[in-house]
This record gives sequence, C-alpha cells and structure tokens, in this order.
Amino acid sequence: MPRAGFGKDRRLLKPFEFKKVFDNNSVRVAHPNLLILSEPNGTETSRLGLVIGKKNVPTAVARNRVKRVVRETFRLTALPVPVDIVFLARKDLGKLSATALAALIQQSWGRLSARLDKEGKHDA
Repeated sequence: MPRAGFGKDRRLLKPFEFKKVFDNNSVRVAHPNLLILSEPNGTETSRLGLVIGKKNVPTAVARNRVKRVVRETFRLTALPVPVDIVFLARKDLGKLSATALAALIQQSWGRLSARLDKEGKHDA
C-alpha cells in the first residue's frame, strides 16, 4: 500500500521558495475565496505552500480545517506537470461548510490541472 504522508519534499518550506512562486507564477486560479499561484519547478514532485492568514480566516480551528482539507485534496490530485504551488486563503474561506470547502478546493485543483495541461501543450 502506498504511503499517504505529506512529507517535507512535498511542501514549500523556505521564504525564498514562496517568493519565487509569487514573483514568477505562470498559472493562476482565482476565486473570491481563494487564490492559487503555480510555477513549474523542474523536479519530479509538486510542492505546496499555504498562506492562511488570521485576517482572512480568524479562528485557529477554521485555519487548521482549511489547511487540512487543502493538503488532503492536493495529495490526492494528480497534476500533469510538477509545479510549486502557493495556496492563499481570501476572506470568508473559513466560513464555508466542510463539504462546500472540499468541493471548492477540488474544483480549483481541477481548473489548475486543466490550465497546466493547456499551457504544456502550447510549449510543446
């Protein structure tokens, strides 16, 4: 059975890694409640960085729930090319119900995957 972990090799950990994605993002997915920025990373695995601010998701319980759902849906989503991703929470993301949150994030990963696939075909 494959490991279901989310190790350090799958995460953006250092400030310069986040800055690189913020400065050079090539594909974006926007929604009033979230923003996903991505940049091809040239490695074998996609990596995820989370920006869940207290200003946008006020309670720790809601922030942790959002992070848990984002990590889990990211782990289960197969992206067409390895990318570094920064997930930013916007206002009221924490107010969504658990099912609405999971559906919105899953839909956003699908939109990102489609855009990455489309961009990959343009480059070829």
